Amino acid sequence: MNIKGVVIAFFMVVLTMAGNALADIRDTYDYASSCPQSPNKTDKWGFATCNCTSYAADKMNEHDVHLNNYNWPKKGFHWGNAYEWIKAAQAAQAAKLAGITYNTSPKHRDIAWWPASDSTKWLGHVAYVESVDSKGNITVSEYNFEHKYDYGHGTRAIKKGSSSYPKYFIHFGAK
Repeated sequence: MNIKGVVIAFFMVVLTMAGNALADIRDTYDYASSCPQSPNKTDKWGFATCNCTSYAADKMNEHDVHLNNYNWPKKGFHWGNAYEWIKAAQAAQAAKLAGITYNTSPKHRDIAWWPASDSTKWLGHVAYVESVDSKGNITVSEYNFEHKYDYGHGTRAIKKGSSSYPKYFIHFGAK
């Protein structure tokens, strides 16, 4: 193979890798076609459609974590609104349910969690962690943050230590 063939093959590999990375970040949410026109209907996981909790549950289910708001991971166990997710994660971790843990160290395919505040419209916020770099900076995808009941710009990069950095990360063990 000549140098031109090597260069072309190299760029084909790079483009394929870039396409695969972008495919993981595109909006794959099951209810995307109804957002933002028809929000707050109950989705198949028991969350309000077009909201961050429904999107987070959808992403977890995409990765073989059967997250829902109906008695999961045990009877009487609910996740609720975003601000309640950390209490649910604490209870799940304490009871050693389904391998759920939480801490301040992000991992790819975690759920980022913010407490209730003015910036999260009082109900808290959750987002899906698309990537984490070596410094702990993250890229998240989310619904109902910058654009009401919508995906917005797709992803958001957040520097570790910034005021917009999540308080905790919930680890569901998504594959």
